[in-house]
Amino acid sequence: MTGEEYRTAKEISEDLLEKTGIALLAGDFDTFFECFHLPHFIASEKDKMVIENRDQFHDIFCRVTEDYMRKRVTDLIRVCDVAEFRTQTRIEAAHTTHMMCKSQRIAEPFPCYSILEFIDGKWLISSSQYAVDTTTTVGTALDAHLANASKKSDNVRKPV
Repeated sequence: MTGEEYRTAKEISEDLLEKTGIALLAGDFDTFFECFHLPHFIASEKDKMVIENRDQFHDIFCRVTEDYMRKRVTDLIRVCDVAEFRTQTRIEAAHTTHMMCKSQRIAEPFPCYSILEFIDGKWLISSSQYAVDTTTTVGTALDAHLANASKKSDNVRKPV
């Protein structure tokens, strides 16, 4: 018995939100990364991709944390709106993120939908969808990552 069977879906989601939020603001990629499962599906209003490896994940993480520094984000208030077990090993959760610089709101709050899965004895985030455009944190990072990846593939000499 691990005790996991007594936790609610909302408690599990809130624990991951707290851990990843602290890691984002601290620039702690290792702690952040250990909360996710690969491959990881990620989407914004404009872009979507499957993150296949640690390097891709690190690139997105760095772009998000750089955006936070530029915007002077000091606090992430992430509220779990709903989380439900769909199976014993799968939770679907929605939360709202408020980005703050001390007591000032930096942007409009935005929702996120995540799928959490119990894999190898722990809860991991396997999919994240953010209702943000290309000017907001994850949307900015995802758009820039995909644009950069596209440029790299354009520069690769293709066999004739």
